[in-house]
Amino acid sequence: MSGTIKKTESIIFHLSKEKFANLQISLLTFLYLPTLLLSFDFTVDVEGTDIIRESGDSSIGNYNRLRVYSQIRDSDFDNFLANLYIDNIHRVDTQFQDGYDEINIYRAYIKYFAPTYSISIGQQRVPFGVGRVWNPIDIYNPIDATSVEVDERSGTDSLRYEYALGDLSNLDITASEYRNAIRFKSYIDIADVGFTILRDDKRSISIIGYEVEGELFQSGIEFRSEGGYFHSDDSESYIEFIVGGEYSFQNSLSILGEYKHNSLLSTEHLAVGVGFTLSPLVTFNSISIQNLDDKSLLSLVRLDYSVEDDIEFNLGHHIYSGSHNSEFGTLSNSTFLRLFIHF
Repeated sequence: MSGTIKKTESIIFHLSKEKFANLQISLLTFLYLPTLLLSFDFTVDVEGTDIIRESGDSSIGNYNRLRVYSQIRDSDFDNFLANLYIDNIHRVDTQFQDGYDEINIYRAYIKYFAPTYSISIGQQRVPFGVGRVWNPIDIYNPIDATSVEVDERSGTDSLRYEYALGDLSNLDITASEYRNAIRFKSYIDIADVGFTILRDDKRSISIIGYEVEGELFQSGIEFRSEGGYFHSDDSESYIEFIVGGEYSFQNSLSILGEYKHNSLLSTEHLAVGVGFTLSPLVTFNSISIQNLDDKSLLSLVRLDYSVEDDIEFNLGHHIYSGSHNSEFGTLSNSTFLRLFIHF
């Protein structure tokens, strides 16, 4: 599909890496120095995560993360909120017999709240899209439904403005160094509907997108779809979208289905997921993703066991199948064990 949109620059403005480095330094100064001078409410939480993963090639990897996160608020400044998440990560891979330690900032941002709008700046999560398996229009940090930690999304150094146009409508604008977006979202009759314009300078792509999520004809089925027209500056433009649904039964059984189409690659994928609560402490989840063109398949099964509110074990297995030159056929099966503790 050929495009008719001319090459564009970022739809909002560029925030350079140097500017964001200065902003982060200012942010960290704001987070901690005022606590020495003012009576801020300062809370600190600590959580630890350890993941052991064994692959079909007999390699064993260990990922250990200690996360300290703090929040600062003050009764005299209720409209301000500051968050800081710092990770200390240790990783070992027996296949390459190497390892490393590093300290990362996972989140670091300040947010100001007003009755009809909010402004946040710093390294933060920028949510786009409604898909449970794929997020075609999320240019910041799309979901990976087969990840050991699905909810772990890298932050984006960005400036974000959200404005409430009404009780059920809002406008949000996000600006970062390479990626910018404007989205209008509103509840229309039976569903939340969003329209988005995005620009990704790293991929040289402009996107006109949509997202829809709501109950399907009062059936109890949660319907969702997102996608758009992707205009590339360097190659052929294309359309990509997902359509999916989810239904939960009274016995806790839930079934999920999602379909993805990409006209540029001429590929189609189908995902089916099942979840069930085996006991108050144990849940079972599985998801299978098939490339409908080369017939290769990826399946993930996992058990989640909550010892207490603050301790959780996760045991999972990835299974790959398909021909040697297929999408999933060249990957090795793997097993993981995850331990999460909130101190």
